[in-house]
Amino acid sequence: MTGALALPVRSGTDWSRWLRGSEDQPRWARPALIAVAAVAAVLYAWGIGAQTPHLYYSAAARSMSMSWHNFFFAAFDPAATISIDKLPGAIWVQALSVRIFGPHLWAYLLPQVIEGVLTVLVLYRAVRRLSGTYTALIAAVVAALAPATVALNRGNISDTLLILFLVLAADQAAAAIVSGRTRNLLYCGLCIGLAFQAKMVQAWLVAPAIMAAVLIAAPKTGLRQRITGLAWFGALALAVSVSWMTLVGLLPAAHRPYVDGSHHNSLFEQVFVYNAASRTNDGFGVGAANFTSGGNQTGFRAELVLGPDNRFDHLFGGGGGREAGWLIPLALVCLTALAWAARRRPRTDRDTAALLLWGGWLMIHLAVFLAIGTVNPYYLAVLTPAVAALIGMGANAFRESTDRRVRLLGIGAVAATVAYGWWLSAAAPSWVRTGIVVAAVVLIGAALRVRESLATALLLVAALAAPTAAAASVVVDGYGPLDTPYESTRARQVTQGYMASAITSARELYGQLAKQPVRPRYPLLTFTTALGSPFILVSGTQVPTIGGFTGESPAPSTNEVARMIESGEVGLALITPAQDDRLIWIRQHCRVLPGRGDGNAIQAYNCARR
Repeated sequence: MTGALALPVRSGTDWSRWLRGSEDQPRWARPALIAVAAVAAVLYAWGIGAQTPHLYYSAAARSMSMSWHNFFFAAFDPAATISIDKLPGAIWVQALSVRIFGPHLWAYLLPQVIEGVLTVLVLYRAVRRLSGTYTALIAAVVAALAPATVALNRGNISDTLLILFLVLAADQAAAAIVSGRTRNLLYCGLCIGLAFQAKMVQAWLVAPAIMAAVLIAAPKTGLRQRITGLAWFGALALAVSVSWMTLVGLLPAAHRPYVDGSHHNSLFEQVFVYNAASRTNDGFGVGAANFTSGGNQTGFRAELVLGPDNRFDHLFGGGGGREAGWLIPLALVCLTALAWAARRRPRTDRDTAALLLWGGWLMIHLAVFLAIGTVNPYYLAVLTPAVAALIGMGANAFRESTDRRVRLLGIGAVAATVAYGWWLSAAAPSWVRTGIVVAAVVLIGAALRVRESLATALLLVAALAAPTAAAASVVVDGYGPLDTPYESTRARQVTQGYMASAITSARELYGQLAKQPVRPRYPLLTFTTALGSPFILVSGTQVPTIGGFTGESPAPSTNEVARMIESGEVGLALITPAQDDRLIWIRQHCRVLPGRGDGNAIQAYNCARR
């Protein structure tokens, strides 16, 4: 009787059960994942109150936060005369943050910190679906500590949201492979479409890897069902991708900002020509937005962008190597070894699916980044999820193997990774390079004498020593997404010095303009939105700009510029020496102010009517 009336015994509080996680994973897994996420949050958020955001995107976020009209149409300026030169998905999130918290510099950066931590958590789940808890936790650790990821998530660049949505897409693809449910493929297509809103065509690069993994390795569905599911996946991904572009394009042009990055006021031209086809051209540049910096008058783009002259540095040397190259060779070794081991396994094996998914993700991006002419280092952060997943799979295979050849291969691969990391750290302090080698030798030596599970942990620590030191340097030096670890003094002057001084100069100039006895409607006009960014960021007031981001946009026309100036609406004009009809008109009708400007080929003209 007593037994029949007894209440069920609860195995711990709700909090303790949440901390342990689901029954199908070890008790240590959830606490370990929480610890990894906490470390990631600290790395991404440390010092963001003093971090300078990307001026162009933060100015746009401030303008978009001022009204829902500006928000929807992705207006760069408060008066919504011109849009930003990219789709606004990621900037929408920043604008909402500014609308909630106010235009504090940290408010522009906070969304990326949250998105970066969420990416680590979602990656754990995505990898765990196909490869188990141990592999997933290693992948989360590698992703959280990757220098490219740490630098990216400390700024307000669109790639952070892109990567989060792509990892969510991979997670839903893995769920579809395991369960056979078509609805997971629909969710996957939705995530690809949302990733497109953040970074346009780049979001589609993972689609072939997802489709190959589902088509070849999904065990619970027939071929016809897989093809049908993938057709729905593709259709939904395409529909969500072009939805906002299509809707805005159908609205009257007079009621929306001019589309920057296009010559015909077209979002499709902006996305598929300016931000896609043109980027594959070796000669692609940013036009008049490439301001010169320093006494040598070198364009800042030359300091920040990996150009076509040395494609090896896109990924494996120079800035690209310091940003993301640390673990790419090790990931390729893992991919090759795992693919060789999987050659005799069933086609529907989950390891095969994981290799197709993460290996395809990695190889497609490597090919693209080596082929295109110019690469911004922060682009490379998209490699991190695939690199992390493959290293996790390789570490798990090493741990479970009793084959002596596998053990030798693993130790040799880690030793080569350490040597490569030492080479990439050439610009680091000597004690850092020495510490990397000494620690690696000790760890590898210890790994030779212990059982496989402990040896795996020791080898992982050795392999991660150099990239972890680089990630730590990013935080200690106060770097952001435009920086690379151990970068040159000239590059640091551009990424840190120029951005910070631009904000200071903008505040000072606006203070001086406010003291003028007569204030025109627009105290300031600039050539390019890039030059106008710091003034909009610090003031939140309208700054008319000429030519969009690169100076090549036809809006406003020469007649419109002349009308503003002749009617007395403009006080000061900041322009560059570019040969543009609108600038020629300003030089002919406004008075140059000697000594005014920032010394970087930017000249001030007084256009106020006497």
